[in-house]
Amino acid sequence: MSRVAARKRRTLAPRMASGSPIPYNRVMSSILIVATADNHLGRYHARMSPARLEMRRERLREGFERAATYAAEHRADLFLHGGDLFDTPSPSNADLDFVASCLRRLRDAGTRVFAVGGNHDTPSGRTVQGGIAPLEPLAELDGLTYFGSDELEKVRLELGGRSVCVGGLTPFPGHGGRDPLDALASGGEDVEVFVTHGCIEGHGITGGRDPVLLKRMAAALPNLRLVIAGHDHGYAVERAGSARLVAPGATEQMTFGEIGNAPGFAVIRLGDGEVRVRHERTAAQPREVLTLTSTSSDGDLGPGALELIERAASPDAMLKLYLAGPVSREEYRELEIPAILAFGQERCFHFELDVSQLYIRDEFASEVARGVRISQQDEIRTVTEEMIAAASADQERSWLAAARDAILERYA
Repeated sequence: MSRVAARKRRTLAPRMASGSPIPYNRVMSSILIVATADNHLGRYHARMSPARLEMRRERLREGFERAATYAAEHRADLFLHGGDLFDTPSPSNADLDFVASCLRRLRDAGTRVFAVGGNHDTPSGRTVQGGIAPLEPLAELDGLTYFGSDELEKVRLELGGRSVCVGGLTPFPGHGGRDPLDALASGGEDVEVFVTHGCIEGHGITGGRDPVLLKRMAAALPNLRLVIAGHDHGYAVERAGSARLVAPGATEQMTFGEIGNAPGFAVIRLGDGEVRVRHERTAAQPREVLTLTSTSSDGDLGPGALELIERAASPDAMLKLYLAGPVSREEYRELEIPAILAFGQERCFHFELDVSQLYIRDEFASEVARGVRISQQDEIRTVTEEMIAAASADQERSWLAAARDAILERYA
């Protein structure tokens, strides 16, 4: 038995704050479900000032709040969460208080909440937050039902005039990439709605130890109607037999690599004969990736970079600029990287500069694929200058300069 399952088992019967069962007396032809995942509340961003970081975190809260508000206003029967509500197993009090207020609204609307943990907010062992996930205390207070075990847990409800079995599990670190749907093959044959954390087959980028939900496994379970799977930040729906496998996607873009993903959550109608799924969009903070090559700017990267930033910048934008291509040693020395970084930071909500694709042109022999590499000393100076320019305190800049000088002395 898992470390969570070994604890005192919580009652999984539907409860109100008073402890009395929730009455299911609404008449409807189908069950309304709102599903979300990967909100990553409290996510940290390097090189972002404390004030900007709090503004960014407020945007992450807005994404989750949009899903919870939709469920409450439409009096959804179920609110399902596929994991990574928080970006860490130790969220801030502000985020915990915010989530508690959202759960209170859902409870007042008569919406049942079921959730699993994700790879970000599930403790990796007892040495991390005592092995207690942040959703466990909220579950103890009847704010939600938390499927926090790596073994199948399930609840039978009366919804829409019929009985529905909801199950779920949290894949723990060391799960080994095992398909969470395996748990339904023995003892979970009656589960109709299943919640977990892992990539749906054919979607998302997985490592060797990431859980992957196979469509053939879902199709082999005749009673399974709906699977909600967090982890993949892109929205996806797959048919597998009589079931739908749904990745709700993230409610906000988390990285520059997710610019193509439209953030949002899933709205699902589960009827006797069909499962209808649609994507409800949420607002994303503007993001853009820019690239300037030395060949397109005649080697004069500095002025070209400033012009490119000026055209794309706005107070709300998050920009990333790549400088790439071959440059002469003289051109590289004249490139004022700290000034470019400061220029972008002044004009944008957040700005990142990447010079890893710049390389020195071989001036004495035929040019090869990557030319002559910049020396380690030059790289140390360049990176340190960027960090000093981004530092918010004089003491931090002083420490960085001292560290740079101490490292460079080793090369003397």
